[in-house]
Amino acid sequence: MDSLVRPREEARAVTPLELFFDLVYVFTVSQLSQHLVENVSLRGMAETLVLTLAVMYAWFMTVWTSNWLDVERRQVQLMLLGLMFASLLMSTSVTAAFGVSFPPWLSDRAGLFVIGYLAIQLGRTAFAVVAFRGHRLHDHFSNALAWELATGLIWIAGIFADGDARLVIWIVAVLATYAGVIAGHPLPGRRSPFSSDSQIYAEHLLERFRLFFLIALGETVLTIGNAFANVPLGVETVVVVVAAFAGTVALWWCYFQRAERIGMDAIDGDGDASRLVAIGNYTLIAMVVGIIAIAVGDERALIEPAFEVPVATAALVFGGPAIFLLAQLAFIHQATGVISSARLMACGALVILAFLTAPISALAAVIAASLVLVAVAVADTRAGEPSIATL
Repeated sequence: MDSLVRPREEARAVTPLELFFDLVYVFTVSQLSQHLVENVSLRGMAETLVLTLAVMYAWFMTVWTSNWLDVERRQVQLMLLGLMFASLLMSTSVTAAFGVSFPPWLSDRAGLFVIGYLAIQLGRTAFAVVAFRGHRLHDHFSNALAWELATGLIWIAGIFADGDARLVIWIVAVLATYAGVIAGHPLPGRRSPFSSDSQIYAEHLLERFRLFFLIALGETVLTIGNAFANVPLGVETVVVVVAAFAGTVALWWCYFQRAERIGMDAIDGDGDASRLVAIGNYTLIAMVVGIIAIAVGDERALIEPAFEVPVATAALVFGGPAIFLLAQLAFIHQATGVISSARLMACGALVILAFLTAPISALAAVIAASLVLVAVAVADTRAGEPSIATL
Protein backbone atom coordinates (compact mmCIF):
# COMPACT_ATOMS: atom_id res chain seq x y z
CA MET A 1 0.00 0.00 0.00
CA ASP A 2 2.65 2.50 1.07
CA SER A 3 4.50 2.10 -2.21
CA LEU A 4 1.43 3.36 -4.10
CA VAL A 5 0.56 6.28 -1.86
CA ARG A 6 2.19 9.57 -2.58
CA PRO A 7 4.61 10.62 0.19
CA ARG A 8 2.85 13.19 2.36
CA GLU A 9 5.59 15.78 2.14
CA GLU A 10 6.21 15.37 -1.57
CA ALA A 11 4.77 17.93 -3.95
CA ARG A 12 4.80 17.27 -7.69
CA ALA A 13 3.90 18.76 -11.02
CA VAL A 14 1.28 17.37 -13.38
CA THR A 15 2.81 14.32 -15.10
CA PRO A 16 2.75 13.50 -18.82
CA LEU A 17 0.44 10.56 -18.08
CA GLU A 18 -2.06 12.86 -16.40
CA LEU A 19 -1.93 15.18 -19.42
CA PHE A 20 -2.39 12.14 -21.67
CA PHE A 21 -5.42 11.08 -19.59
CA ASP A 22 -6.99 14.52 -19.99
CA LEU A 23 -6.70 14.29 -23.78
CA VAL A 24 -9.66 11.89 -23.86
CA TYR A 25 -11.77 14.66 -22.40
CA VAL A 26 -10.99 16.90 -25.38
CA PHE A 27 -13.09 14.43 -27.34
CA THR A 28 -15.62 14.14 -24.52
CA VAL A 29 -16.31 17.88 -24.36
CA SER A 30 -16.67 17.97 -28.16
CA GLN A 31 -19.24 15.17 -27.96
CA LEU A 32 -21.19 17.00 -25.28
CA SER A 33 -21.25 20.09 -27.49
CA GLN A 34 -22.32 17.99 -30.46
CA HIS A 35 -25.17 16.46 -28.48
CA LEU A 36 -26.45 19.93 -27.63
CA VAL A 37 -25.97 21.14 -31.23
CA GLU A 38 -28.21 18.31 -32.39
CA ASN A 39 -30.77 18.95 -29.63
CA VAL A 40 -31.10 22.72 -29.19
CA SER A 41 -34.17 22.64 -26.97
CA LEU A 42 -34.97 22.73 -23.28
CA ARG A 43 -35.05 18.93 -23.31
CA GLY A 44 -31.69 18.80 -25.07
CA MET A 45 -30.23 21.18 -22.49
CA ALA A 46 -31.44 18.94 -19.66
CA GLU A 47 -29.92 15.87 -21.31
CA THR A 48 -26.63 17.63 -21.95
CA LEU A 49 -26.50 18.89 -18.37
CA VAL A 50 -27.00 15.38 -16.96
CA LEU A 51 -24.31 13.94 -19.24
CA THR A 52 -21.91 16.80 -18.48
CA LEU A 53 -22.31 16.38 -14.73
CA ALA A 54 -21.67 12.64 -15.05
CA VAL A 55 -18.60 13.14 -17.21
CA MET A 56 -17.19 15.84 -14.97
CA TYR A 57 -17.75 13.69 -11.88
CA ALA A 58 -15.84 10.83 -13.49
CA TRP A 59 -12.99 13.19 -14.35
CA PHE A 60 -12.63 15.09 -11.10
CA MET A 61 -12.94 12.02 -8.85
CA THR A 62 -10.14 10.41 -10.84
CA VAL A 63 -8.09 13.60 -10.45
CA TRP A 64 -8.69 13.71 -6.69
CA THR A 65 -7.78 10.04 -6.26
CA SER A 66 -4.61 10.25 -8.33
CA ASN A 67 -3.63 13.32 -6.31
CA TRP A 68 -2.91 10.98 -3.38
CA LEU A 69 -1.21 8.26 -5.42
CA ASP A 70 2.34 7.95 -6.69
CA VAL A 71 1.79 8.22 -10.43
CA GLU A 72 5.33 6.98 -11.09
CA ARG A 73 4.33 3.52 -9.82
CA ARG A 74 3.50 1.05 -12.60
CA GLN A 75 0.25 -0.13 -10.98
CA VAL A 76 -1.06 3.42 -10.79
CA GLN A 77 -0.08 4.10 -14.38
CA LEU A 78 -1.89 0.99 -15.61
CA MET A 79 -4.95 1.97 -13.59
CA LEU A 80 -5.03 5.42 -15.17
CA LEU A 81 -4.62 3.97 -18.67
CA GLY A 82 -7.51 1.60 -18.00
CA LEU A 83 -9.65 4.51 -16.82
CA MET A 84 -8.62 6.42 -19.92
CA PHE A 85 -9.97 3.63 -22.14
CA ALA A 86 -13.20 3.47 -20.12
CA SER A 87 -13.51 7.26 -20.54
CA LEU A 88 -13.16 6.81 -24.30
CA LEU A 89 -15.98 4.23 -24.32
CA MET A 90 -18.16 6.57 -22.30
CA SER A 91 -17.38 9.52 -24.57
CA THR A 92 -18.23 7.71 -27.80
CA SER A 93 -21.75 7.16 -26.49
CA VAL A 94 -22.56 10.69 -25.35
CA THR A 95 -24.43 11.82 -28.47
CA ALA A 96 -26.64 8.71 -28.54
CA ALA A 97 -27.07 8.06 -24.82
CA PHE A 98 -30.68 9.26 -24.98
CA GLY A 99 -31.41 7.69 -28.34
CA VAL A 100 -34.61 5.73 -28.89
CA SER A 101 -34.46 2.00 -29.57
CA PHE A 102 -36.99 -0.84 -29.62
CA PRO A 103 -37.14 -2.40 -27.14
CA PRO A 104 -35.63 0.45 -25.05
CA TRP A 105 -33.19 -1.74 -23.13
CA LEU A 106 -31.43 -2.66 -26.39
CA SER A 107 -30.12 0.90 -26.66
CA ASP A 108 -26.50 -0.18 -26.99
CA ARG A 109 -25.16 3.38 -26.74
CA ALA A 110 -26.97 4.06 -23.48
CA GLY A 111 -25.61 0.79 -22.16
CA LEU A 112 -22.11 1.53 -23.39
CA PHE A 113 -22.21 4.98 -21.78
CA VAL A 114 -23.14 3.44 -18.43
CA ILE A 115 -20.61 0.62 -18.79
CA GLY A 116 -17.82 3.12 -19.45
CA TYR A 117 -18.97 5.41 -16.67
CA LEU A 118 -19.27 2.64 -14.07
CA ALA A 119 -15.97 1.10 -15.12
CA ILE A 120 -14.33 4.42 -14.24
CA GLN A 121 -16.16 4.85 -10.94
CA LEU A 122 -15.96 1.30 -9.63
CA GLY A 123 -12.53 0.50 -11.05
CA ARG A 124 -10.91 3.62 -9.63
CA THR A 125 -12.54 3.34 -6.22
CA ALA A 126 -11.85 -0.39 -5.85
CA PHE A 127 -8.20 0.25 -6.75
CA ALA A 128 -8.06 2.95 -4.07
CA VAL A 129 -9.58 0.62 -1.45
CA VAL A 130 -6.74 -1.84 -2.05
CA ALA A 131 -4.01 0.81 -2.42
CA PHE A 132 -4.97 2.60 0.80
CA ARG A 133 -5.30 -0.48 3.02
CA GLY A 134 -3.95 0.50 6.43
CA HIS A 135 -4.00 4.19 5.51
CA ARG A 136 -6.18 6.74 7.32
CA LEU A 137 -8.18 7.29 4.09
CA HIS A 138 -9.01 3.61 3.58
CA ASP A 139 -12.45 3.98 5.19
CA HIS A 140 -13.18 6.97 3.01
CA PHE A 141 -12.65 4.97 -0.18
CA SER A 142 -14.54 1.99 1.26
CA ASN A 143 -17.52 4.26 1.91
CA ALA A 144 -17.16 5.75 -1.56
CA LEU A 145 -17.21 2.28 -3.15
CA ALA A 146 -20.51 1.49 -1.41
CA TRP A 147 -21.97 4.76 -2.72
CA GLU A 148 -20.72 4.09 -6.25
CA LEU A 149 -22.31 0.63 -6.22
CA ALA A 150 -25.63 2.04 -5.01
CA THR A 151 -25.78 4.90 -7.49
CA GLY A 152 -24.56 2.54 -10.21
CA LEU A 153 -27.80 0.58 -9.87
CA ILE A 154 -29.72 3.76 -10.66
CA TRP A 155 -27.62 4.39 -13.77
CA ILE A 156 -28.22 0.80 -14.90
CA ALA A 157 -31.97 1.18 -14.35
CA GLY A 158 -31.92 4.08 -16.79
CA ILE A 159 -30.72 1.77 -19.57
CA PHE A 160 -33.98 -0.18 -19.36
CA ALA A 161 -36.11 2.96 -19.59
CA ASP A 162 -36.65 5.31 -22.50
CA GLY A 163 -37.52 8.92 -23.24
CA ASP A 164 -38.58 10.97 -20.23
CA ALA A 165 -38.24 8.00 -17.89
CA ARG A 166 -34.55 7.58 -18.67
CA LEU A 167 -33.95 11.30 -18.24
CA VAL A 168 -35.69 11.33 -14.85
CA ILE A 169 -33.85 8.22 -13.62
CA TRP A 170 -30.48 9.60 -14.64
CA ILE A 171 -31.28 12.96 -13.04
CA VAL A 172 -31.88 11.04 -9.80
CA ALA A 173 -28.57 9.21 -10.33
CA VAL A 174 -26.68 12.49 -10.80
CA LEU A 175 -28.30 14.09 -7.75
CA ALA A 176 -27.50 11.06 -5.59
CA THR A 177 -23.94 10.97 -6.91
CA TYR A 178 -23.23 14.60 -6.09
CA ALA A 179 -25.06 14.43 -2.77
CA GLY A 180 -22.77 11.57 -1.80
CA VAL A 181 -19.52 13.34 -2.60
CA ILE A 182 -20.65 16.63 -1.02
CA ALA A 183 -21.61 14.77 2.19
CA GLY A 184 -18.31 12.86 2.18
CA HIS A 185 -19.89 9.46 1.35
CA PRO A 186 -21.18 8.70 4.86
CA LEU A 187 -22.60 5.29 5.79
CA PRO A 188 -24.79 4.36 8.77
CA GLY A 189 -22.58 4.28 11.84
CA ARG A 190 -19.46 5.16 9.86
CA ARG A 191 -18.68 8.62 8.60
CA SER A 192 -15.94 9.30 6.11
CA PRO A 193 -12.61 10.39 7.68
CA PHE A 194 -12.07 12.80 4.79
CA SER A 195 -10.96 16.19 6.10
CA SER A 196 -8.73 19.12 5.32
CA ASP A 197 -5.81 16.99 6.52
CA SER A 198 -5.91 14.74 3.49
CA GLN A 199 -2.84 15.40 1.34
CA ILE A 200 -4.82 17.83 -0.76
CA TYR A 201 -1.87 19.42 -2.60
CA ALA A 202 -3.90 22.40 -3.75
CA GLU A 203 -1.38 23.64 -6.31
CA HIS A 204 -1.37 20.31 -8.12
CA LEU A 205 -5.15 20.12 -8.27
CA LEU A 206 -5.51 23.73 -9.40
CA GLU A 207 -3.07 22.98 -12.21
CA ARG A 208 -5.30 20.09 -13.31
CA PHE A 209 -8.32 22.41 -13.15
CA ARG A 210 -6.70 25.06 -15.32
CA LEU A 211 -5.70 22.45 -17.92
CA PHE A 212 -9.25 21.12 -18.10
CA PHE A 213 -10.54 24.67 -18.39
CA LEU A 214 -8.30 25.12 -21.44
CA ILE A 215 -9.72 21.89 -22.89
CA ALA A 216 -13.25 23.26 -22.55
CA LEU A 217 -12.24 26.65 -23.92
CA GLY A 218 -10.53 24.96 -26.85
CA GLU A 219 -13.82 23.27 -27.70
CA THR A 220 -15.40 26.72 -28.05
CA VAL A 221 -12.73 27.70 -30.56
CA LEU A 222 -13.20 24.44 -32.49
CA THR A 223 -16.99 24.79 -32.56
CA ILE A 224 -16.81 28.39 -33.76
CA GLY A 225 -14.16 27.53 -36.37
CA ASN A 226 -16.00 24.50 -37.74
CA ALA A 227 -19.29 26.41 -37.94
CA PHE A 228 -17.69 29.39 -39.68
CA ALA A 229 -15.97 27.09 -42.18
CA ASN A 230 -19.31 25.59 -43.20
CA VAL A 231 -21.49 28.69 -43.63
CA PRO A 232 -21.61 31.10 -46.58
CA LEU A 233 -19.12 33.93 -46.18
CA GLY A 234 -20.81 37.26 -45.57
CA VAL A 235 -20.67 40.41 -43.48
CA GLU A 236 -23.02 39.03 -40.85
CA THR A 237 -21.16 35.75 -40.38
CA VAL A 238 -17.82 37.58 -40.18
CA VAL A 239 -19.20 39.91 -37.50
CA VAL A 240 -20.56 36.92 -35.54
CA VAL A 241 -17.24 35.06 -35.63
CA VAL A 242 -15.36 38.21 -34.53
CA ALA A 243 -17.79 38.76 -31.65
CA ALA A 244 -17.69 35.09 -30.66
CA PHE A 245 -13.89 35.03 -30.67
CA ALA A 246 -13.75 38.21 -28.61
CA GLY A 247 -16.10 36.59 -26.09
CA THR A 248 -13.89 33.49 -25.93
CA VAL A 249 -10.80 35.60 -25.28
CA ALA A 250 -12.72 37.40 -22.53
CA LEU A 251 -13.56 34.02 -20.92
CA TRP A 252 -9.86 33.15 -20.91
CA TRP A 253 -8.96 36.55 -19.48
CA CYS A 254 -11.57 36.41 -16.71
CA TYR A 255 -10.26 33.02 -15.59
CA PHE A 256 -6.50 33.40 -15.79
CA GLN A 257 -6.09 37.09 -15.08
CA ARG A 258 -8.51 37.33 -12.19
CA ALA A 259 -10.29 34.33 -10.68
CA GLU A 260 -7.33 31.96 -10.75
CA ARG A 261 -4.96 34.53 -9.25
CA ILE A 262 -7.40 35.26 -6.46
CA GLY A 263 -7.71 31.53 -5.81
CA MET A 264 -3.94 31.02 -5.65
CA ASP A 265 -3.49 33.98 -3.31
CA ALA A 266 -6.30 32.74 -1.06
CA ILE A 267 -4.89 29.21 -0.88
CA ASP A 268 -1.43 30.51 0.00
CA GLY A 269 -2.91 32.30 3.00
CA ASP A 270 -5.61 29.80 4.02
CA GLY A 271 -4.97 26.84 6.27
CA ASP A 272 -8.03 25.02 4.89
CA ALA A 273 -6.87 24.64 1.31
CA SER A 274 -9.11 21.61 0.73
CA ARG A 275 -12.24 23.74 1.20
CA LEU A 276 -11.16 26.24 -1.44
CA VAL A 277 -10.06 23.55 -3.86
CA ALA A 278 -13.41 21.77 -3.44
CA ILE A 279 -15.21 25.03 -4.20
CA GLY A 280 -12.88 25.53 -7.16
CA ASN A 281 -13.83 22.10 -8.42
CA TYR A 282 -17.56 22.86 -8.46
CA THR A 283 -16.76 26.25 -9.98
CA LEU A 284 -14.94 24.48 -12.79
CA ILE A 285 -17.91 22.19 -13.43
CA ALA A 286 -20.26 25.17 -13.69
CA MET A 287 -17.85 27.03 -15.97
CA VAL A 288 -17.59 24.01 -18.30
CA VAL A 289 -21.40 23.88 -18.48
CA GLY A 290 -21.40 27.59 -19.34
CA ILE A 291 -18.67 27.24 -21.95
CA ILE A 292 -20.50 24.40 -23.74
CA ALA A 293 -23.65 26.54 -23.83
CA ILE A 294 -21.70 29.51 -25.21
CA ALA A 295 -20.06 27.41 -27.93
CA VAL A 296 -23.38 26.00 -29.15
CA GLY A 297 -25.09 29.41 -28.95
CA ASP A 298 -22.34 30.93 -31.11
CA GLU A 299 -22.66 28.04 -33.56
CA ARG A 300 -26.41 28.61 -33.91
CA ALA A 301 -25.85 32.33 -34.47
CA LEU A 302 -23.38 31.60 -37.26
CA ILE A 303 -25.94 29.42 -39.03
CA GLU A 304 -28.83 31.93 -38.78
CA PRO A 305 -27.35 35.34 -37.88
CA ALA A 306 -30.21 37.46 -39.22
CA PHE A 307 -33.14 35.59 -37.67
CA GLU A 308 -34.94 36.27 -34.42
CA VAL A 309 -33.52 34.32 -31.51
CA PRO A 310 -35.53 31.26 -30.39
CA VAL A 311 -35.94 30.86 -26.65
CA ALA A 312 -33.57 27.88 -26.50
CA THR A 313 -30.84 29.69 -28.43
CA ALA A 314 -31.23 32.81 -26.28
CA ALA A 315 -30.85 30.63 -23.20
CA LEU A 316 -27.53 29.40 -24.57
CA VAL A 317 -26.20 32.75 -25.79
CA PHE A 318 -26.97 34.61 -22.57
CA GLY A 319 -27.32 31.78 -20.07
CA GLY A 320 -23.87 30.39 -20.83
CA PRO A 321 -22.01 33.60 -19.91
CA ALA A 322 -24.28 34.05 -16.87
CA ILE A 323 -23.45 30.57 -15.55
CA PHE A 324 -19.75 31.20 -16.16
CA LEU A 325 -19.75 34.53 -14.34
CA LEU A 326 -21.95 33.35 -11.46
CA ALA A 327 -19.58 30.43 -10.88
CA GLN A 328 -16.62 32.80 -10.69
CA LEU A 329 -18.58 35.19 -8.49
CA ALA A 330 -19.29 32.38 -6.01
CA PHE A 331 -15.66 31.28 -5.95
CA ILE A 332 -14.30 34.79 -5.49
CA HIS A 333 -16.76 35.36 -2.66
CA GLN A 334 -15.68 32.16 -0.92
CA ALA A 335 -12.01 32.95 -1.42
CA THR A 336 -12.11 36.59 -0.30
CA GLY A 337 -15.43 37.22 1.42
CA VAL A 338 -16.18 39.96 -1.11
CA ILE A 339 -18.68 39.94 -3.99
CA SER A 340 -17.33 40.81 -7.45
CA SER A 341 -19.50 43.77 -8.44
CA ALA A 342 -18.36 43.55 -12.07
CA ARG A 343 -19.66 39.99 -12.40
CA LEU A 344 -22.86 40.75 -10.52
CA MET A 345 -23.69 43.71 -12.77
CA ALA A 346 -22.74 41.71 -15.86
CA CYS A 347 -25.25 38.99 -14.97
CA GLY A 348 -27.97 41.63 -14.60
CA ALA A 349 -27.01 43.10 -17.96
CA LEU A 350 -27.21 39.67 -19.61
CA VAL A 351 -30.79 39.22 -18.41
CA ILE A 352 -31.83 42.63 -19.74
CA LEU A 353 -30.03 42.21 -23.06
CA ALA A 354 -31.60 38.79 -23.60
CA PHE A 355 -35.04 40.44 -23.73
CA LEU A 356 -33.86 43.42 -25.78
CA THR A 357 -31.95 41.56 -28.50
CA ALA A 358 -34.07 38.42 -28.94
CA PRO A 359 -36.58 40.14 -31.27
CA ILE A 360 -33.76 41.62 -33.36
CA SER A 361 -31.39 38.85 -34.45
CA ALA A 362 -28.93 36.20 -33.31
CA LEU A 363 -26.18 38.52 -34.55
CA ALA A 364 -27.25 41.23 -32.10
CA ALA A 365 -27.54 38.68 -29.29
CA VAL A 366 -23.99 37.33 -29.72
CA ILE A 367 -22.54 40.84 -29.99
CA ALA A 368 -24.36 41.89 -26.80
CA ALA A 369 -23.31 38.81 -24.82
CA SER A 370 -19.70 39.10 -25.97
CA LEU A 371 -19.56 42.80 -25.10
CA VAL A 372 -20.66 41.99 -21.55
CA LEU A 373 -17.84 39.43 -21.20
CA VAL A 374 -15.33 41.88 -22.66
CA ALA A 375 -16.55 44.54 -20.21
CA VAL A 376 -15.88 42.18 -17.28
CA ALA A 377 -12.41 41.45 -18.65
CA VAL A 378 -11.72 45.19 -18.95
CA ALA A 379 -12.96 45.73 -15.40
CA ASP A 380 -10.59 43.00 -14.20
CA THR A 381 -7.72 44.67 -16.02
CA ARG A 382 -8.50 48.07 -14.55
CA ALA A 383 -8.65 46.53 -11.08
CA GLY A 384 -5.02 45.43 -11.45
CA GLU A 385 -3.57 42.78 -9.19
CA PRO A 386 -6.26 40.86 -7.27
CA SER A 387 -6.97 42.04 -3.79
CA ILE A 388 -9.98 42.31 -1.55
CA ALA A 389 -9.97 46.07 -1.87
CA THR A 390 -10.23 46.04 -5.67
CA LEU A 391 -12.92 43.40 -6.14
